[in-house]
Amino acid sequence: MSETNQRYCHVCGEQIPTSKKHRTATCLPCVRKGRVALFGTCAYVDEAFATLWARGLFNRLYLFLQARDIPTKTQYELLFKATEIFQEAEKGFGRPEQMSEEWLEEMIERRKKYLHPAFFRAFLIEEHYLFKKSREEKYVKALPSRIQELSQGYQRALEVYYQELLAMRQRHLKLNASRPLTFSSIYSQFEGLFRLVRWLTEVAPDLIGWEMVQTEHIHAFLLTLPAKSRGPTQRKLLAFFRQARKRRLLMHIPLAELPSKELPQTDEPLPMKEQKAVARLIREDNASHPFEVFLTALCFYHGLSRQQIQDIKLSDVHAEQGMIQVKGRPPIYLLQEDSHLLEQFLLRRGELPYAKQKSSLVINNQNKLADLPLDMHAITKKVRIFSGHTPRRLRMTCLAAHAALYGPQYLVDAFGISLTHAARFGKMEEFLLEEEIKQQREAFVELSRHL
Repeated sequence: MSETNQRYCHVCGEQIPTSKKHRTATCLPCVRKGRVALFGTCAYVDEAFATLWARGLFNRLYLFLQARDIPTKTQYELLFKATEIFQEAEKGFGRPEQMSEEWLEEMIERRKKYLHPAFFRAFLIEEHYLFKKSREEKYVKALPSRIQELSQGYQRALEVYYQELLAMRQRHLKLNASRPLTFSSIYSQFEGLFRLVRWLTEVAPDLIGWEMVQTEHIHAFLLTLPAKSRGPTQRKLLAFFRQARKRRLLMHIPLAELPSKELPQTDEPLPMKEQKAVARLIREDNASHPFEVFLTALCFYHGLSRQQIQDIKLSDVHAEQGMIQVKGRPPIYLLQEDSHLLEQFLLRRGELPYAKQKSSLVINNQNKLADLPLDMHAITKKVRIFSGHTPRRLRMTCLAAHAALYGPQYLVDAFGISLTHAARFGKMEEFLLEEEIKQQREAFVELSRHL
């Protein structure tokens, strides 16, 4: 192609294809930018909408997309379709509060090809016209269909139990309970029951329902589970059988209430040689892997759990005072090495796109809309790849080392864990007895020197 036939955009200077679709002097990306800019003008908004609330809603959507660096093509298509939705809303509703969640979902479903529902839903959630549903809530809503897939003899009791748990959650929310029943707890309850039904169907296909289930069946099922899972699963099954017996769906409870057994720890603290290796990694690789080093240091030196790491907000970090506020425990006080790790981490965090829009310290940079921290699986993966150990084992090593030096009561005061949890790292009476023996030995040695 000769240079005389080449055409360039008069806005950005990029070469324009010579196809029939591009005969204008402006390239397609610049055309979209101009159209998106037109959507933000008062003239367009006043002409497109008749009510003040629709104009305000559209203007906020425009600013929402601009603030999040959404691609221009996506902005153009979304704003074009959103104009149609808000115009229909003006015809059908007198106020924006009258738009129901069902109506909005129907509008999104009709125009989902070019509306880009993820971005539009995120805007509606921020404006409180839609409510964000957790993953567990979606799973719980799907439980009735999963119950229908089971054998007929197992369905009725599970359906009643499902309604009972939902009603219990609503009562907790209505009474403003400090710890209401969560969707994750409901989902966990039914996962255990589904596992039991699948096992009964495979091992004892002659059973046609709960009435034929006996104690030996439940005990045989519990033996198929890991030792640490048997106690919690037994309590969940017992709660289900009691509720079914109360509703007269069962004539007997095929499970006796047995005391839970205290099991030995499955994860042991790291030996001293491996502790030195982890400390050496943190000290030597803090510049090349600041993200992974900082997460590892929080678990290894400060005994933070993954949930506590997720809960740290950027506003909780006070670098000048050398302190980080942590939910559910006393604050972390940073040494000089910790402050250096924090500084390297914040520098790397600031280089990530969308970091300024995130409030969490450890951010999930995959989702540009939701203000979410890095999920637990990603934290585990980063720490394990760097150190070779899980965050759980590093935390346990930290707690065990401090308990050996200062006693288990120190874990309660300094790390905010419960007395029951602290008792796993030793009994306070034994520690005090050892300290008394140590002091008496030192006094005896001192006395022997003077004799």
